[in-house]
Amino acid sequence: MGSSERKEREKAELKELILDTSKRLLLKFGKHGLSVRKIAKEIEYSPATIYLHFKDKDEILHELMEMGFMLMNKYMVPAFAEKDPSKRIYEIGRAYIKFGLEQADWYDLMFNSDEPMKHVEKCREDWDEGMALFNFLTITCNEAIEKYSLKGYDAQIIALQLWSVVHGLVNLALTDRLGIVQPSDQKILIDKVLDSTIHCLFKK
Repeated sequence: MGSSERKEREKAELKELILDTSKRLLLKFGKHGLSVRKIAKEIEYSPATIYLHFKDKDEILHELMEMGFMLMNKYMVPAFAEKDPSKRIYEIGRAYIKFGLEQADWYDLMFNSDEPMKHVEKCREDWDEGMALFNFLTITCNEAIEKYSLKGYDAQIIALQLWSVVHGLVNLALTDRLGIVQPSDQKILIDKVLDSTIHCLFKK
């Protein structure tokens, strides 16, 4: 292996170490407890070294957000395999909610934090993994519109409506607001709301 190849490998390994350490600190202390200085201390490098790989903390959080979406995609496997569009929408919703409730720290970073989106805005990068999932939902909504011959429906608007519902359910559950409505079993309540939403949209 030549010196240039070795340097590239070492550079990639250091970047991976920075991200792994950032993820560990994020999950332990939350996004407000994460800083470049704290990351540098953990990996025993100077902050200047981290800035050779990332512009700032926002860029680190953006890459972590993309990693979170890759984890979320694993929850979506049953939905990806479902052929019926309305059932697929239901499975997407269930997977989204399950991920949000089981991976609360990841969810907060991906959907409630402004830092990663600041990096997207500053660097004019696409929200790649997030938009890929939203586009998948939009395509599925379009299939359901065609299946039920729903004239005048906009697939993207319906997808946004569905996203708003599941996002609201996750945040209400994580902040214990759903318990006010139905203290005994939040899961049953969530399933009923999801089923009612899809029924109202596609089975009138």
